[in-house]
Amino acid sequence: MDSKYKSKNIKVKDIVKEQSSLWENNIENNNQKEKFVKLIFGDVRKALDILPDNFIDCIITSPPYWKQRDYKHKNQIGQESSYYDYINNLIGVFNKLKRILKPTGTFFLNIGYKWQEKELLLIPDLLAIEMQRNGWALINKIIWNKPNAMPSSFEKRFSNVYEPVYLFVKKESKYNYYLSLDTLRIPLKDNIIKRRPEDIIGYEVRSSLTKKESKKGLISKIFKDGKNNLWAEIIWDDNNKTNDLIQDFSQESQLEVILLCEKCFKKIENEADILNHYYCDGFPKPILPEKNNLDNLEEISLPFLFSLEKASKGNNYSGKFLKNPENRGASPGARKSLFGEYFVVQRRFKIFQPIIANYLRYWKKKTNVSTKRIDEILGYKDTASHWFRRDTGSWGKGGSIPLPEDWLKLKEILGFDDIYDRWLTETHLVLQTVKPHPKGKNPGDVWNIKTKPFMDAHFAVFPEELVRKCMEAGCPKDGTVLDPFAGSGTVGKVAEELNRNAILIELIPEYLEIIKKRVLNIKEVIYVK
Repeated sequence: MDSKYKSKNIKVKDIVKEQSSLWENNIENNNQKEKFVKLIFGDVRKALDILPDNFIDCIITSPPYWKQRDYKHKNQIGQESSYYDYINNLIGVFNKLKRILKPTGTFFLNIGYKWQEKELLLIPDLLAIEMQRNGWALINKIIWNKPNAMPSSFEKRFSNVYEPVYLFVKKESKYNYYLSLDTLRIPLKDNIIKRRPEDIIGYEVRSSLTKKESKKGLISKIFKDGKNNLWAEIIWDDNNKTNDLIQDFSQESQLEVILLCEKCFKKIENEADILNHYYCDGFPKPILPEKNNLDNLEEISLPFLFSLEKASKGNNYSGKFLKNPENRGASPGARKSLFGEYFVVQRRFKIFQPIIANYLRYWKKKTNVSTKRIDEILGYKDTASHWFRRDTGSWGKGGSIPLPEDWLKLKEILGFDDIYDRWLTETHLVLQTVKPHPKGKNPGDVWNIKTKPFMDAHFAVFPEELVRKCMEAGCPKDGTVLDPFAGSGTVGKVAEELNRNAILIELIPEYLEIIKKRVLNIKEVIYVK
């Protein structure tokens, strides 16, 4: 331990000041290149005070269960006289987490059920409800099913073989938080959608990327470019013709884009990474694929006596949803039955709206043009202001992205450069049909994970696989994960293996040796009294 923390007379507020500076220097100077695991020993309610605001990407924890184990410490949580007091104490801790959790952050909370005088106490459920009352949004209740759960010693009840893992985010961030399901998706044996070029002829095309009402058209010709990409000629209802790229049927509807900051050289791969770039001047540049060349399109020959009129794809559905289409719910099969297959014009790339909002705000300030004036020029009312919205938690709610044609007109009004032109304006055709996700099946909210024995003195141990799933989904690659009830240090061990940063808070200093056996590269140990 650093000598400046050894003094018995040092006050917590002094540790807070010096240590907060240390964390911030680690962000700015270390640039997150060297990963760290740091331990803080002390009461979690004081230990959290030494962490800076908006610092943690993901919280994964399992606090002591009520009346489960007595750790013989005056500040422990879990030995309260009533489970209501237990829940209130946990809420006090979890409310402190809001300050240090990033707006895009996630919180995975595992807590088990308890019986008292043969009655099941719904402590996890009651805690979840209190969390919602205290400004947390509950996104998922994951069932951790234990295939090797211990059998019950009671003859008149079924064995408890699962525990809940709640996924929370801050209430104001429920429209925008980091969660990568792709890392946990279950691969499919065959997710390829096959369509011959001649089968696409006559498909309806719909576009809502226009200022006017949604327009419709038909695919009249199919072309192939030098890279074997398919292109469609579309005859629209107003008799205008356009050519549009057809997105690969087995790929996601929009291409993922990485942005690179030419000042600090940080990459932005998701909206959670934007916060790491917050203090950097300039705007990150999107790394886009080579621009398509429309000069060498080769028309694909069609069968003899082909007729576009006969090829036009209709919908002959006459089933149960026809009379009551409002009852189709979210069923993809019902939508396909009612509306058939068709193509839609979509933006080609996934766009990070906060970056566009910051960019437009910069040029708006530079030119001193009001949003009201922009609305007047473009013929809108109360629309342009949403393009400049960047308020936390509203990126998918209040903020919006200009239409491609509006973007080009905004360029004339504000005089900005072309760094984001392709990113904002390129489109392609996406087939609307019933199909599996190209990266695999959603893993669902029931996880079958065996408990693991642990021979050291700490008895309550997270299964590493459970932590790994939460961390891979909820913590970005260069992110920092926190466990405020570290115990034997499983979260730190998994973070080290997955190349994430980790901060572990633990009340019992004697667990240091257990943690050191499991976490090999501990950068720092801090004691908060």
